[in-house]
Amino acid sequence: MTWLRRFLPTTIRTQMVLLIVVAIIVVVKAGSLLENLEGGEYSDDNDVTVARAETVAALFAQTPPEDHAALLAGARRAGMDIALTDQRDFESLVEAERTGGFLSRMLSLLFSAEYHDMSPGTEIVLHDGSPAIFVPITQQNALLYMPDASTFVVHDFTSRYTYYFISFVTFVALFSVFGIRAITAPLRNLMRELASTKAFLDNDAPLKAQGSREIADLTNVLNELKFRIRAMMAGQTRMLRAVSHDLRTPLTRIRLRSERIENAELRDQIVADVGNVNKLINATLDYIRNDRDTEQPERTDLASMLETIVADYSDLGSDITYDGPPRLIWTVKPNAFQRAIVNLCDNGLKFGTSVTVTLRDTGTGVKIEIRDNGPGVPETSRGRLIEPFFKLDDARSEKNAPSGFGLGLSIVDDIVRDHGGTVSFHDNEPHGLVVALTFTDDTLAPSS
Repeated sequence: MTWLRRFLPTTIRTQMVLLIVVAIIVVVKAGSLLENLEGGEYSDDNDVTVARAETVAALFAQTPPEDHAALLAGARRAGMDIALTDQRDFESLVEAERTGGFLSRMLSLLFSAEYHDMSPGTEIVLHDGSPAIFVPITQQNALLYMPDASTFVVHDFTSRYTYYFISFVTFVALFSVFGIRAITAPLRNLMRELASTKAFLDNDAPLKAQGSREIADLTNVLNELKFRIRAMMAGQTRMLRAVSHDLRTPLTRIRLRSERIENAELRDQIVADVGNVNKLINATLDYIRNDRDTEQPERTDLASMLETIVADYSDLGSDITYDGPPRLIWTVKPNAFQRAIVNLCDNGLKFGTSVTVTLRDTGTGVKIEIRDNGPGVPETSRGRLIEPFFKLDDARSEKNAPSGFGLGLSIVDDIVRDHGGTVSFHDNEPHGLVVALTFTDDTLAPSS
């Protein structure tokens, strides 16, 4: 099949042209095959039958009414099953046609036999379940001719409607195959690669170009954009690290010189400010650190990890408890995952006095909740909590609580998304905040 693809058109435009040509060939060949299978010129026989009925009707129109009985008897002796009826009976005959079987109605709609020379007023109807020809004679009378069903074809599978039907099915089938194989499948693969922006940017391998030329060109443009973004991000990270490193030397000098100030109040304020700047630098470097990108995932007992974190905080005198199963295995990057939980516990203890860490197996995944009893966060502001450097200390802080730099939750969100999970925020009862980490698919490959 690989050698065949080299001879196929590569653009969507030429593929569609080829598709139309193939569809036309299929329709013509299918119609020819149907005609050969039918093996008869039924449409011509139908025209002869209709002409016969109209000729007899013309004879009745030219014959005096008192001779109609003799003419009717002669026609019947000639093998024609005919009857004279009132024009008003035509409505009941049409109604009989409408109430025919479902299959009969569908066949008559899709594959109606063709009549080339049928006169105005002549109709093909159903009479007692059999096809009949209705021909008006006068304004009051009409001729009803019931031909032999074996020679009179109502449903002609070689009519023009058959070609319409075959054309419709062929085009739908071919365009569906074309849409799925040539357009939909490559686009779906491309969307799957782009679904996770982080995975797309962190992956060193370029996107695989496949499908038509237009989609392959789009893939190549995305690959070029990807590597440009990666280079830009790497340059910004290097610049930020260099600036942060260069700031440490003058900050150290400022701190050393400030310690010589005799005014104790002024000295303490300057030292505190220098300490806050150092903390900001450390937090920023911590945020842009990419240790989690190089760390290998492992099958880890989350229950044991959470219990260890809670025990460490308890040893320091914090009011923190664990609520969950004694054992729950999940694939994580241990150091990065532990860092996310520690950040959340720090955040909860900073704004509240008590924290509960819960772990649940949902059946389809894992859910971890960190509940605190702090003042909580307004629902309108929760969407910005994971933004870097966003702080809501005015609404969520106790008096004299230490101020952060707004990077802790951003780091947590990056780590959770790296594990294929989501972060959400909810109200705690009676007050406080619940940070929920939800993981629905254990997709990280364990280390070898």
